[in-house]
Amino acid sequence: MTSIRLLFALVSLVLLAPAAPAALRPIGSAKQYFFDDEIVETLTNTARRLNPAVKLANNPVIRRDKPWEGPDLRVSWVIYDHRLNKFRMRYSSGVYRAGGRNEKGEVIVLGENDSTAAQRVTCEAFSTDGVNWEKPELGLVEFKGSKANNILPAEAVYGYFFEDEHDSDPARHYKAFTREGTYSGKGMTFSLYYSADAYHWTAQAGNPVIDTGDKAGRWGPTDFLGWDPIRQVYAVHMENNFHTHSPLHRRSIGRAESPDLIHWSDPETIVVTDALDYPDTEFYALPVSFLDGWYFGLLWIFSTTNTQHEPQFVFSRDGLRYDRTYRDPVIRRGDNGDFDAVSVYALRPLFHDGKILCYYSGTNWRSPEQLLTLGDQATAGIGLATLPLDGFVSLEGARDEFSVVTTRAFSFTGKELHLNLQAALQQWGAEACEVKVELLDGRHSPLEGFAFADADTLSKTALDQVVSWKGKSDLSALAGKTVRVRIHFKNAKLYSFQFR
Repeated sequence: MTSIRLLFALVSLVLLAPAAPAALRPIGSAKQYFFDDEIVETLTNTARRLNPAVKLANNPVIRRDKPWEGPDLRVSWVIYDHRLNKFRMRYSSGVYRAGGRNEKGEVIVLGENDSTAAQRVTCEAFSTDGVNWEKPELGLVEFKGSKANNILPAEAVYGYFFEDEHDSDPARHYKAFTREGTYSGKGMTFSLYYSADAYHWTAQAGNPVIDTGDKAGRWGPTDFLGWDPIRQVYAVHMENNFHTHSPLHRRSIGRAESPDLIHWSDPETIVVTDALDYPDTEFYALPVSFLDGWYFGLLWIFSTTNTQHEPQFVFSRDGLRYDRTYRDPVIRRGDNGDFDAVSVYALRPLFHDGKILCYYSGTNWRSPEQLLTLGDQATAGIGLATLPLDGFVSLEGARDEFSVVTTRAFSFTGKELHLNLQAALQQWGAEACEVKVELLDGRHSPLEGFAFADADTLSKTALDQVVSWKGKSDLSALAGKTVRVRIHFKNAKLYSFQFR
C-alpha cells in the first residue's frame, strides 16, 4: 500500500510540475530574417509581405545591337568576379526560324541567309556597376573578316560555370561542366574542366565525372551551385523529372552532392508540387545563392498549359527542405509587347553593395508554336530586377499606430544591435518612419535601461542602423544571456536584424 501511495505522489509531482521552457536559441551574430516563425514569436498589427523585384526602367540591360547577335539572347551566368573587381557576364545569341526543330527536338538556329542549322555564338560582357554593360573587343574570333567583337571561341565556352573561391589553387579558380546527351535521351554525362582565367581550360582526368545513365535518368536544366558553405560540399540542382521519386514523372527539383566535384551522390528529389499548386505546375530549375547561413532560391515555375515561366522566391536552412510560403512571382512577367511577356528565366541572386541583383533571360515566346505565330515579332533580352539587401520578404507596419514583432528567446554574441529597415511606405507618401526597439528577458519583462521608454527612435531608411537607448548602444553586458527583441514600428518595413 505504501508503495502505491508513493507511486501516486511521484506521478502527481510530474503532472503538476511547470512545463520546461522552450530550448534557448543561440543565434550568435548571425543575421535574422522574418521569413517564417523560426525567430518570430508573435506579430501584432503586421504581416509578412513578399516584395517583387523592381525591374530596371531601361531593361533589357543586354539587347541585340551587334551584327553577330541574333534576336534570341540568353544569359548563361553573371558573377561579380573578385579577381577582376567587376561584374562578368556570358550570354548566347542566335537567329531562329519560327517553329523549326532538329532531330534532337531543339529549336533550329539559322544564320540570316542560311538554310541549315548554324551554331549560336557565346559572348562576354563586363560592368562596373551591374547595370551598364560593355561588350569589349576580345579579338578572339573572326566575324566577317574582323576580330573586333566580344565573341568567345568554342574552346573557351562551357555552359555550367562557377567561380570557386573554396579552391585555393589559382589554376582551378574557375570550374565548368559540359553536358553530352540530349533531353530526349535517357541519360546524360557531364565533364569537368578547370581554368585560371575562364578562357583556357584543362580537362579533369577520367572525364566524364557524372554519368546519369538509366538509373537516375536525364538531368534537365541544371545549375551547378559550386561550393555549398553550409553543408560543406559541392552541389548541383537539376530538373529531376525522370527520377524514381518524382511523382508521375512531373518536372521536379533534385539535388546531388560531391566532396570533390568528381564523386557524386545519386540525385535526391527535394522540391515537388503540392496541393496549393495549379494542376499544370511543374518546376524547371532552382538557381540558389548562399548568404548568412541561408539558401536563397529562385524556383522556375513552369505552367505547362500556357507554356509560361516565372520565378518564385524560396528559402531553406539545410539545402534539402525549401519553404514555398510565397507563391507569387518575385520577378513578374512583362505586359504584352514587352520582351519578357511570356518567360522569365532567372539566374541565382547576386548580393552586392546593399542590393540583390536578379538577372534573367526574358522572352515573349516559349514554344515553337508561339515562335511560329509571332514570326519577326518574337524577341528576347537579358533583364535585371533588383531589391534592397535582405528585401525578399518584410514585415510591413501600419501608418498611424504601432505594429509589433516579438522574437523568441535567444542568446547572442556581439556588442550592438543592427536593424535593416525601409521607411516611407510609398502608398502613404510619407518620408519618415518611427521605430523603437526594446529588449526583454526570457519572461517578457523589459530589461532595465532597454525598455520602450528608453529606446531612441529610428526614423529613416537604412540597411544598417545601430539601435540605441538614450544614446547608448553597447550590449556587451547582455551577450550570452537570455533576451528577446521587441520592435515597435510605424510606416516602415522591417527586413532583418543582427547582433555584431
